[in-house]
Amino acid sequence: MLKYWRLLLLLVVVLGSILAIGLKPRNSGVEIVYVTKDSPASGQLKQGMLISDVNGRQITSMEDWEKATEGITGPITMIVDYELKNFLVNETLGIEVQEQQRLNLDFGMDLRGGTRIILKPTENATRSTIEQVIGTLQTRINIYGLREIKFFPVESPDGWYVQIEATGLGSKVVDELLASKGSFEAIISKPVELRDGAGTIRLLENGYGVDDRNGTVFVDGKAVPGNGTFVLEDITFEVGNRTDDGIIFMATVFGGDDIELVYTDPQHSGIVPSGDYYRFYFTILVSSEGAQRFAKVTSNIPAQMDLNSGEYFLKDSSIFLYLDGNLQSSLRIASSLGGKAYPTPQIDGARSSMEDAAAEKMQLQTILRSGALPVSMETSSISIISPTLGSNFIQSALLAALVAGLMVVVIIFIRYRSLKIGIPLVLTGLSEAVIILGISAMNDSAVWTGILFVNLAIITIVWIRLKESDTSAWIGAILIPMLGMMSWNIDLPAIGGIIAAIGVGVDQMVVIADETLGGRMVTKKIYSLKERIGKAFFIIFTAASTTIAALLPLLFVAAGVFIRGFVITTIVGILVGILITRPAYAKIIEMTVERRDED
Repeated sequence: MLKYWRLLLLLVVVLGSILAIGLKPRNSGVEIVYVTKDSPASGQLKQGMLISDVNGRQITSMEDWEKATEGITGPITMIVDYELKNFLVNETLGIEVQEQQRLNLDFGMDLRGGTRIILKPTENATRSTIEQVIGTLQTRINIYGLREIKFFPVESPDGWYVQIEATGLGSKVVDELLASKGSFEAIISKPVELRDGAGTIRLLENGYGVDDRNGTVFVDGKAVPGNGTFVLEDITFEVGNRTDDGIIFMATVFGGDDIELVYTDPQHSGIVPSGDYYRFYFTILVSSEGAQRFAKVTSNIPAQMDLNSGEYFLKDSSIFLYLDGNLQSSLRIASSLGGKAYPTPQIDGARSSMEDAAAEKMQLQTILRSGALPVSMETSSISIISPTLGSNFIQSALLAALVAGLMVVVIIFIRYRSLKIGIPLVLTGLSEAVIILGISAMNDSAVWTGILFVNLAIITIVWIRLKESDTSAWIGAILIPMLGMMSWNIDLPAIGGIIAAIGVGVDQMVVIADETLGGRMVTKKIYSLKERIGKAFFIIFTAASTTIAALLPLLFVAAGVFIRGFVITTIVGILVGILITRPAYAKIIEMTVERRDED
């Protein structure tokens, strides 16, 4: 058996791929795809959870769900991921579900369906404004790393809307990333001491009189308007806390337009455990104008020592960072920064888990990098999209593959008069498709880790016992399981990539057969069997290298978002072929020739 170790490697990888695809708990229920903000389950249920019971009624299909929730109101109970949940439904349940995915494959919207979300502007917006919104949202999803999301401007009698079509898009992403306007402000509290109701607000070397008498605040001799805001030296101030001894003014020093760079490198951003929480932080770079406003507002504020840390901070002064009016960070200002242009403030926060901290950090970085939307958006409606290719597409594709395989067997039989060449060729091509799907599967790192160790054990034993060492075998044994740690959508471009990879594979296996069997007849054994196989693999490796080199640039062009699945699938298929399946097929051909020679 060890003599045929190439076939053994192929068998191990195929079995691992089957496990990666199908090793998923078979739980009954329907899968949550979206929970609206107005739902009583908002904040408790999340995308991907399984609902198996509603008010004592077992849920096994979409039909069960629709019957159980039709017109439902009042108190209800649900079993969600084996936990009992209680909700009070007033107007709407607000939970969208779909049939749960039975495989670990992340099918695209064409094959599985998805979610259609309508975002409505909170004020009148023209088509041009909506197109600006879509441009900003497209930038956000690219930065955030989301896939297969489509945006469309939609006109209705009430005005223009944004329509989003996506698969696996959760309500948190919609509400906090896509519907978020992204308006950023950095506000610093500046204390002014009063004596007999009078004081001075100092901005570096300039001073402006402040008078607080008879319930009215005067700044530089002018009464502050009723909304409490005024402008000094291009800085917007607002009257904050007032006492007999002083006034705290709130000064806006940075805005979204001042952000020039959001740092994502490990030196300027990260996540660290802090007690029962995980603290995240990252630095932003603001414009020189914003840094100068920081210097003006923080000037002439006395320092005060913190008794706990022994450090000195500006007295009664902090910097507050807001996003869409919500406070994100509140930081004290070191006394050493007072009156100095400070271009790199830090944003931080804390969450209960590392996963939540990473998601919050990524969301904030994405919004700040993409900029603010021209108008605020809110979710108007959510609906489920049916698969555009129909539920029978997979069966039709398998039938087409079967017919194509039979045609290949017939053609190979006509050429070589032997089913021992054609049938292994088709089975090898089929195994290649299984391996590609296995590599693309989700949540399969444990399976591929096991395959990696088994592969290493096989080639190590071969090296020790048979004294055979093959560089490509070592690369394949390590690289293919490592590729299995990644995953991507199986959509139409990815299916095209699988077809392309199998087509290239059939061509290359025909080259192996022709060079081995055909070359044998033409050259009358001038070349040995191994030399003929080596010649075939030289052709194969050369063709594979040029194909991969031609495909790689497509990942980095603008259209790469739409053909990403095709490029990745094709490249992975080629690597699987030259490192695992082609060598195994060559071994089968070698065995066939040796037996024929013995006869």
